[in-house]
Amino acid sequence: MNFSDKPSFPLHSDYLDLWKNITDTPEEDKVHTYEESSKVLGQYAALNKQMITIYNMKTQKVLYMSSNYHSVSGYTCTLEEYQKWSSFYFLRDLPLVQSWFIMQTTLWFKKVAQPRIRKFEGAKSIQLYLHNFSPRPPSASKSYRLSMIVEALEMAENGSPVIFLIAKQDVDNLIKEESPWWVEFCFNKQERYHYHEEYRKFEKGSILSDREIEILLLIKKGLETKSIAEKLDLSTHTIDKHRKNMLERTGAKDTTMLLQICEMGKIV
Repeated sequence: MNFSDKPSFPLHSDYLDLWKNITDTPEEDKVHTYEESSKVLGQYAALNKQMITIYNMKTQKVLYMSSNYHSVSGYTCTLEEYQKWSSFYFLRDLPLVQSWFIMQTTLWFKKVAQPRIRKFEGAKSIQLYLHNFSPRPPSASKSYRLSMIVEALEMAENGSPVIFLIAKQDVDNLIKEESPWWVEFCFNKQERYHYHEEYRKFEKGSILSDREIEILLLIKKGLETKSIAEKLDLSTHTIDKHRKNMLERTGAKDTTMLLQICEMGKIV
């Protein structure tokens, strides 16, 4: 099946919405295998200059990986080798502090997030956004600065993920040279936690404050500083200070890049 055979999707649509759209189509139009459904997402990801992996946590196997893994993440091994060893490669090639963080997050998830997910009455969900992680493949001459959105496509009743979708994107053009790395975790589309390299622990809430998100959403609508200040009954100095704080905390080059980073991570 060609990508052109499927409905056209907005460029920044949610991968989970795309997955639901594909798998919920009428039977006569339905993509019949998991792999073919994944390929549609892979083609969509390529349009966004992203690489996707669909991973089975139970079997520890890659179910699908888009073919642009080399251009996005710099690996020169075969696709089969990367599918087999992708988790090992990624942890091995990260800076030690980032690799250690990922291993520690597994313990944090089991202690903090999983009990809440298990007890949640509504639709259970998990989303993890890792920003500015820097793997350096052995054959590469540089580290790749990547952001990754990790989402559960399928979950068990006990609150543990079964199938994960991982979308990676090179963010080198969006962030400053000395940009910090940070993570935002959201479950059940309600509870958010973030982790910033500066203070090295999970904090409850988003990487941005409620006021900062409010300001960023108004910027997204095209409002200038003066209009935002009037709408929120704040001074222009306060708006500029919030903008500066957001840029410093996220490492974005400018407000346009900040908005793009936060849209990728579903912060706004």
